Amino acid sequence: MARAQVFPRAARSILTRTGGYLSGFTHTLQPYAGCQFSCRYCYVREMAVQRANPFGLPWSEWIAPKTNAPQLLARDAARGVLARARIFCASATDPYVPLERKLALTRGCLEVMHAHPPAALVLQTRSPLVVRDAALLTALPHAGVSLTVTTVDEAVRRVFEPDSPSVARRLAALAALRRAGVRTQAALAPLLPGDPRRLAEALDPVADRVVVDDFFRGDGAGGRRSGAALRGLRERGFGAWAEPGYAAEATAVLRRVLGRERVVESQAGFNDLSWLGVGAVDDGRRAG
Repeated sequence: MARAQVFPRAARSILTRTGGYLSGFTHTLQPYAGCQFSCRYCYVREMAVQRANPFGLPWSEWIAPKTNAPQLLARDAARGVLARARIFCASATDPYVPLERKLALTRGCLEVMHAHPPAALVLQTRSPLVVRDAALLTALPHAGVSLTVTTVDEAVRRVFEPDSPSVARRLAALAALRRAGVRTQAALAPLLPGDPRRLAEALDPVADRVVVDDFFRGDGAGGRRSGAALRGLRERGFGAWAEPGYAAEATAVLRRVLGRERVVESQAGFNDLSWLGVGAVDDGRRAG
């Protein structure tokens, strides 16, 4: 695991109004700034949150816990914001970075939501630590976990996600969440090299649905933020996986195995909250 320097700080706010790629949500929630997972394809490396970081450190070498995150969320709850909020947690970090095991800031936020349920909540993570909070999640009426599973090939995972949990541990986490009654989505985002049939067969018993994304649609900049990752694919002999449209064939295989209704794609898929029992966004964007 990469050793990131820790810079605790108190934040001024915890919910951020969102739109654009996450148009089906009203807010993002980031209990941490920075990250401890050094995924080589991470589009956040090229975003302002990294370029403007005050620590002068590369992405994944710093982490800034927002030490008052639960208190800020409780303040928003008291204002009635949560009841109308569709929350994506989180878009520019992982809410279950290793430091969460010690600080429990994400858990603290979930405890606030337990008392004041949001209109919808998606927890986006690659960490099995999320299973710790299964009981809190099952108590929320419209919540689910979207767990990143980019490949079924562990050797590929070690190249592109060297400090992240193994494929086997992520699949086991999805299975444990589903047994506990938590709604589960596997986020193949971005889809990395591997056998799509093996991947589909591994996900079939553990994921309610899957969302497939690629480097070109998913980085928010038509692939420009993913240049280093695309070069890495070509250098390792995966040139076909570095071209626009590379995910189409794999998506077709996934649909043949899992059924068309269980496989969604990119922006439209992430923003479709029907798997949480939530309809299309109407006036929810006026929340807060």
